[in-house]
Amino acid sequence: MGHLGVPSSIVLTGATTGIGRATALRLAGRAGHLVLHGLEPESRVADLLGEVRAALPRGGTLSYLAADFSQLVEAERLVSDIRAVTDRVDLLVNNAARPGPASRTVTDTGYEVTFQTNYLAPVVLTSGLLDLVTEGRIVNVASATHLSATLHLDDLGLARHGYSPSTAYAHSKLALVTYTCWLAAHRPSPSVDVVSVHPGIIATRLLHAMFSIGGDRPEHAAANLEYVASRRDDNGTYYDERDPASPNPEAADPATQDRLHAVTVDLLAY
Repeated sequence: MGHLGVPSSIVLTGATTGIGRATALRLAGRAGHLVLHGLEPESRVADLLGEVRAALPRGGTLSYLAADFSQLVEAERLVSDIRAVTDRVDLLVNNAARPGPASRTVTDTGYEVTFQTNYLAPVVLTSGLLDLVTEGRIVNVASATHLSATLHLDDLGLARHGYSPSTAYAHSKLALVTYTCWLAAHRPSPSVDVVSVHPGIIATRLLHAMFSIGGDRPEHAAANLEYVASRRDDNGTYYDERDPASPNPEAADPATQDRLHAVTVDLLAY
């Protein structure tokens, strides 16, 4: 399975429900050190953590860290918490996400909550851990909904454009794919690969909160993420499940990537 064929140091966000839970169990068998993130305190996910520990290879270790990305300071704290338990990241999977709420909601830091949770928080986390991913891989979990979205660089919080839960979600995922393309072009080393992936249409609470459709089981998405995690030499690729595909043209446009990066740096004051 490529570079994940040996026990690795893996960080997975949004690991306690849906796709993340299934992915945690799927990746556990190849993790020398598995760092899982979730919203819940550790006591509320004890059963899952027990299952994951049982799936770890001999000598493997598990760390669980809680953080709520609707508070950006918690994403910043998560960086410090991860750095306290590992000095190397072979695989970072930015999976944590939320559906758009029924009405436009602004966080205490002034950002639309879907954009903050699904885009700004992964950028904070990735930026803060990038020096630990010296020979590793960053996989950003996206969505095919980004293909129909428009990136409003002058209104990233959707204050002046039509808001709907699905619009906010697709907009945040378009930003994430665009960032992935930018980071792939500006990666710190040729030994770091940065990719994004639509894991499939999966029957999760997130899907059903926005769309009245069915979907595959979370294990289907987990298998797709494991497949993409095991690839190499595909820096910048957007995957539709397991197939390389063309992302939204905006995401692939270097000028748009640079503009989003500049706005993001300004928002986060990096």
